[in-house]
Amino acid sequence: MNRLFHRHYVTTLVVNLLLFITFYLLNASLPLLAAQQFNVSQSSLGWVVTAFILATVCSRPLIGHWLDRYELKRMLLLSATFFMIVSCLYLIVLPLESFSLLLIIRVLHGFSFGMISSSLSLSVTTLIPPPRQGEGMGYFVLSMNLASVLGPVIGLTLIAHDALVWYFVTIALLAICSFSFIWRLPLTSSHVTSSAPFRLRQSLFLSSPVLLLATVLAGIAISSTSAFISLYADAMGHVTYASYFYGLAALGMVAIRPFAGKRFDRRGPASVLVPSYALYAVGFLVLGLFPTLPGLLFAALIIGIGSASIFPGLQTVMLTYAAPAQKGKAISTFFLAYDSGFGIGAFLLSGIAAKVGYSNMFLMCSLVVVSSGLLYGYFRRSTSLSTDQNIAS
Repeated sequence: MNRLFHRHYVTTLVVNLLLFITFYLLNASLPLLAAQQFNVSQSSLGWVVTAFILATVCSRPLIGHWLDRYELKRMLLLSATFFMIVSCLYLIVLPLESFSLLLIIRVLHGFSFGMISSSLSLSVTTLIPPPRQGEGMGYFVLSMNLASVLGPVIGLTLIAHDALVWYFVTIALLAICSFSFIWRLPLTSSHVTSSAPFRLRQSLFLSSPVLLLATVLAGIAISSTSAFISLYADAMGHVTYASYFYGLAALGMVAIRPFAGKRFDRRGPASVLVPSYALYAVGFLVLGLFPTLPGLLFAALIIGIGSASIFPGLQTVMLTYAAPAQKGKAISTFFLAYDSGFGIGAFLLSGIAAKVGYSNMFLMCSLVVVSSGLLYGYFRRSTSLSTDQNIAS
């Protein structure tokens, strides 16, 4: 049976959307709320996001080991329970008025998010027919892309209307809804569970370092548009149009997704990833060379179309390259590489932009995208013909 949009698969799309709405809602607006509620320095506010990201990165090796050791449904439910409990803890931040408590909750929330996002990403692969893995993972990642638009809008709107209680109630409700949907998923694992003890090196999937490096570079490029578009638009005098950038980028992602997924499954990863990398690089060139409102909006559409297939494409290649007994560590290591790239990019690119300006910084990002694409090409050529045919199928 090759039906893709069955009830349980759609449920995972909804859960993924809710999880990443929470992620983008908090990362985009919680530092602003903290600045309003707590008398702390600007550098301290940066830890509101940094603490979450670091905890997420630290959770990846552990959850990868646990996913290969224990039954998949059990790990997903445990992750969802942990995520739900921590999400509800935000409700005590305002009454207790403690910034330190907020940072502790952010660490716990980041760890739980790393667990549940890895578990859900592995779970969805068991619900997608093998001949449609590329298409299925594409729609799965598309739900993340839509959340990147919806999350900030919801969070900033609630803060703008001083609905601070509802802000944290919304976080709790999103987690509770996610848990209720996950409970109904019928999941089975295709691998034999391992009894090996945890060791960091053995809990990472390091069989394809070139592909991991390509993922790190892709994360760096994606962090540039996530973190600096509003500042770039402000520097051009068009800060009110920053939200238009994300809207057009999301439109490009949605428009290309049905075609890219089917082409990925029918003609192989390279038929989608190569043109996607090319378009993504061109989008950054337009963004850097034409610092005008039309340039900003046109670049958004190209970047949306180009970036839509890179993350799910690399993820699908990684999973199909891994043996059944290594799927858990493969998905967690992939996210570890992406998270690391995202964090490194947000840190390094801010310094680069301060020295050479946003236009030149985005031009440099086009080189980062090209480098990631070349690494994928090298990985593809270096793998055996039989492995490449397996990935394409």
